[in-house]
Amino acid sequence: MSRQPLLSHRWRIVPGMRLSTINVLDSLPVRRFEAHDLADVVVLAGPNGVGKTRLLQSIIGYLRGSGGPGSIACGVAATVQSEIAQWGKEQLDLQDPNDLNLLRITLQASRRRKNWTSSLINFESDRSIQNLQPLQFSWDMADPDEEAVSWDMTFGFMRDRFQDTVHSLYRMIEAQKQSIAGRAIQLKREGRDVMNLAFSDPMDPFKEIFSLLLSPKQLVEPSPKLQRLEYTLDGKVFDFTTLSSGEREVVNIAFDFQLRKPQDCIVFFDEPELHLHPELSYKLISTLRRIGARNQFILSTHSPDVITASLDQSVIFLSPPRSTGSGEPVNQAIAVSESDETNQALRLLGQSIGIVSLGKRIVLIEGEQSSLDKQTYGSIVGSRFPELVLVPSGGKHVIESFAAIYDAVLSRTIWGVEFFMLCDRDTRPAASPQEESALVEGRLRLLPGYHVENEFLDEEIWAAAFSTMEHEDSWLRDPSAIRGVLRELASGLVPYATALSVAFDLRRAVGNIDVMPKGVHGTSLEELQELIGKRVATEQSRLATALDSERVNQLVANTFRRFQETVDADDGEWKRIIPGKPLLGGFAGRAHLHLGRAKSLYISAALSHPREPFREVLKIFEAFAAG
Repeated sequence: MSRQPLLSHRWRIVPGMRLSTINVLDSLPVRRFEAHDLADVVVLAGPNGVGKTRLLQSIIGYLRGSGGPGSIACGVAATVQSEIAQWGKEQLDLQDPNDLNLLRITLQASRRRKNWTSSLINFESDRSIQNLQPLQFSWDMADPDEEAVSWDMTFGFMRDRFQDTVHSLYRMIEAQKQSIAGRAIQLKREGRDVMNLAFSDPMDPFKEIFSLLLSPKQLVEPSPKLQRLEYTLDGKVFDFTTLSSGEREVVNIAFDFQLRKPQDCIVFFDEPELHLHPELSYKLISTLRRIGARNQFILSTHSPDVITASLDQSVIFLSPPRSTGSGEPVNQAIAVSESDETNQALRLLGQSIGIVSLGKRIVLIEGEQSSLDKQTYGSIVGSRFPELVLVPSGGKHVIESFAAIYDAVLSRTIWGVEFFMLCDRDTRPAASPQEESALVEGRLRLLPGYHVENEFLDEEIWAAAFSTMEHEDSWLRDPSAIRGVLRELASGLVPYATALSVAFDLRRAVGNIDVMPKGVHGTSLEELQELIGKRVATEQSRLATALDSERVNQLVANTFRRFQETVDADDGEWKRIIPGKPLLGGFAGRAHLHLGRAKSLYISAALSHPREPFREVLKIFEAFAAG
């Protein structure tokens, strides 16, 4: 079942008290961070090691008054009347000690659990859950909603807060029972024999949240007596501990949030996607948005989905530190929007701007996330180049213009992140040979063969792979027999390879149709028609020459003979120019193997074989790693 993509959803939160500006100096590794006009959702993005978590901790420490490294100043906007009345102004400048004191008076005011307004909430990255200790019951069970709690209790460990959350659920149930019983006794003493039973179930919001997060699982009415949480699935009851760690984590966070029902708060969330499947990450954030009102979310994340979903809010990339010629640190905060030209360029590659958060050296490869291409490259590369992050680019159909991609992405560094691209030869640019040579260099490389599967055609490796699987007289243990089968399959693919090659050559010869004339400003309709007509005639002549039937027939004949001759001569060139995907697929079929398993067998044998069949591919990755 496909999920509704996170990319299609946009944040819609009415702001309460919120950070409007952030200015940080020397909170190492961050040297300078300045961001202004912050929205209701602020996403701090960037590759590992750049200092996002440290920056978030520094800001939180500053607001809490616990200090921290570096020099920090923020602006805080009030957008509810109670804050304006308390401060006497709509905006606090926390560089002013008086304003900073006003904020801390607001934050540190005594409050009940259910009255969590104009405050801070924090969800750290360590959200592990430990076993619960039993709740000690008393005759006078206080309603946790009315309980006075420390203003900074949300800065404790989530594992401790989970115990408090679950115990609060039990106490809510027991407190309501005692309240109902007390009211019934009072009414009886007053001589009444009727009682209004229109009271709500305190567990209803938690049941709804559980369903939003984990449907079709449903939360069972919690039992204070048994002191355990349970859920139902397909009519059966299961203990809470049977949920996955990610499912327990999102329930912990959402129940913790619901207990407070925060309003007009600043919510800090470090790596909301950590340990979570993208589906759960989406559901968690969506659920938190439904709880409370007028909250501002400050998220530190690596998730491209979360980043892309927030592009109409405040997405700020934290770039590596650098200095001006005078040694002054350059602002590392780079605000990004939906219309950003870099975002538009990355879309040509089937990517969103969120990809920049994945690492400092990103290698774009053909194939979808679930395809064998990433698995293949990942297996070949192994742990040799830990600085490289492999990202599928979605296939050749998304690559619209190599020149635009090269100029906008591959030829420069984007916020400290370098992009590289490795393509099959069927994705090479349909440019002139001279233009192709200029484009395909440095950060844009082509495989030595037509497909990556062309690297899987060494008969010696196949024989080694089957040496422990097949009986001694099997053709799969004989390199010459394997080569013979591969050549037979390659010969049958000559027409297909010819058609692909001719189609590419003609596409390069024809190019794009351009009927845009020059000097059209101020022309009349008749003059414009004449100018465009001349351009059409020129293009028709060019196309007629490029697609001349006799020329095309000769091209087909020459290409067919060239391909067939290299297969017949068995000079090894056929292993590069005949498309490897159908060739390897045909061989796997002859060997009665699933294609994925065949690739795995080959890679396992190749990595320990002295022939090193992947050496040319590895040289490309070595060049990428060296920059």
